Amino acid sequence: MSSFPTEVSISVTAATDTQLKRTTEMPRPASTNLTEEVQRLQDPMRLQTQDLLQSLSFNLPNKTIPQETANNLTQSLLKSVDEVITASDWRENDEWSPVVNGLVETVDKVMVHMASKLRSDPDAEAPLALKGDPSFLLCLDYSLMKIPQNYNLQSYRFPTQGKSYISVPGEALTMQSQTTIVGLFYHKMHNYYKKISPLQTRINEAVDFKDHKIQMASHLISLKVEPSPALSFNLSTEPLIRIVLTHQLSKEQQLQALNQSNKVFLYCAFLDYSSKDGVWSNEGCVRADGNLSFSICLCNHLTNFAILMQVVPLELSKAHKVALSTISYIGCSISIFCLAITLVTFAVLSSVSTIRNQRYHIHANLAFAILVAQILLLISFRFSPSTLPCKIMAVLLHFFFLCAFAWMLVEGLHLYSMVIKVFGSEDSKHFYYYAIGWGCPLVICAVSITSSLNSYGEAGNCWLSLQNGAIWAFVAPALFVIMVNIGILIAVTRIISRISAENYKVHGDANSVKLTTKAVAVLLPILGISWIFGVLAVNDHSLLFQYMFAVFNSLQGFFIFLFHCLLNSEVRAAFKHKTKVWTLTSSSIRNINVKPFNSDIMNGNKGGVTPTKMNTWDKSTNSANRIDLSAV
Repeated sequence: MSSFPTEVSISVTAATDTQLKRTTEMPRPASTNLTEEVQRLQDPMRLQTQDLLQSLSFNLPNKTIPQETANNLTQSLLKSVDEVITASDWRENDEWSPVVNGLVETVDKVMVHMASKLRSDPDAEAPLALKGDPSFLLCLDYSLMKIPQNYNLQSYRFPTQGKSYISVPGEALTMQSQTTIVGLFYHKMHNYYKKISPLQTRINEAVDFKDHKIQMASHLISLKVEPSPALSFNLSTEPLIRIVLTHQLSKEQQLQALNQSNKVFLYCAFLDYSSKDGVWSNEGCVRADGNLSFSICLCNHLTNFAILMQVVPLELSKAHKVALSTISYIGCSISIFCLAITLVTFAVLSSVSTIRNQRYHIHANLAFAILVAQILLLISFRFSPSTLPCKIMAVLLHFFFLCAFAWMLVEGLHLYSMVIKVFGSEDSKHFYYYAIGWGCPLVICAVSITSSLNSYGEAGNCWLSLQNGAIWAFVAPALFVIMVNIGILIAVTRIISRISAENYKVHGDANSVKLTTKAVAVLLPILGISWIFGVLAVNDHSLLFQYMFAVFNSLQGFFIFLFHCLLNSEVRAAFKHKTKVWTLTSSSIRNINVKPFNSDIMNGNKGGVTPTKMNTWDKSTNSANRIDLSAV
């Protein structure tokens, strides 16, 4: 960074010389010089800092000066500071924090010195005040006051208006001598404290999370009172300084603070110059109240104050991580095995008419998508983040998990068309189902890869980044599918409940009442409703949901195999039929008349049983309105 523009130094020097000449007594050079503050800053920025502070340097008067002169000097100084603060090349350079610390301390000292030399009438009964002009100074406000001895001051607040302020209780102001008060309010200083290292602070709570940077979350406000007010050393008893600060959060900070997977720490802090380094500390201060919009602090001393925010991602204990990881490995392995058996079964029985229908095509596509996704998931654990194989794996995982959700949506739509409202021909639905199941995920992935390829496989695992919003390319479609399928499940459940109640009234069969619960259990795996636990499992406060999510979703393939293959009477009957054909074929009996296979299960009856109670699954006389609940 180049040294500050010379015109700033010229304007300050010129203004200073002009005002000093107008005083009745020519002041001699004072010992307070801004360049002395440079010695407190460390390499490698010392030379740049010296140039910066020299641009603000001038000799301060060592004798009392009139109010008008003091006002002009103050305005000239703070105008230069105002230009320093608005320098655009400071904002993105975190190494300039020592310079900003030195600048704040320097301004504090200069303003206190200016207030102490402000000439006032010893017999005056009213306070003498200098205040900043908002139209002249954009980045800071100030107030200099001299209050006569024994003046009755109930309390003091700076600034007098606004939601952010410092308040000094009247009982802490002794007023046994003339009192000087200096207030400074920096509007934009929070822009320069974005990455404070916890190890460079005196905030013990923050040091516990040393890997997570601290950022300023409010304006910087400063108040100095001479003589110092009499405050309680104990932070639980009055009188204490009360600081109210509204938070100034960027959109990124707001998203971090509102993210339920993060824990937000807010500290009432100040710049402590006791070690001459300008270190952030919270000693002698406590955050008494507030939320994500504001903070109320109580302190037993006066200086400059701000709210610091530290965002820490919530992490599970090692034991829970191992347990969840083990459940996922075992569950996925079982599901992969079961899904493979399911696909082989459907393929072998594809020649049987009841297995060749559209419903089993959808089951097979869903099983294939989940099978590939879970295989890729287990393989991805072996790759390191930020590598090309990890990035490729993240793209493939994104696509196949989206395909799994798309086919879950198709399962819901097909169930809706069978039970609630028939729409479209079988051929047209077949086309739309494949377009939804494989086409939509391909489009979403293509858009996501085109717009944010760097978000794949970079955030500690082979998946989408959680930091820049890329994860919504998966979360948004998944939430949409879950919500639609929940609606379909509720509608279907209502119909099942109504039919079960009618059967109970007519036949008095209590078992028909249980059909609703059984039907929901059968439909949950193919509709993907259990993924809702993933939405609820957002942090360690919802540990139960994390375990439920790990169990149900890693075993989704197992439940599909259990309910829609192993316990499905259509599949079992088809398998028996196929076995019989194989037996006859192997015995070379080819001319025997084999009774055509016909499953009564679509009418809710077992083979050989006269239809009685459950033929009401035919919602109308149209045979298309039948539901697959053969597992129950």
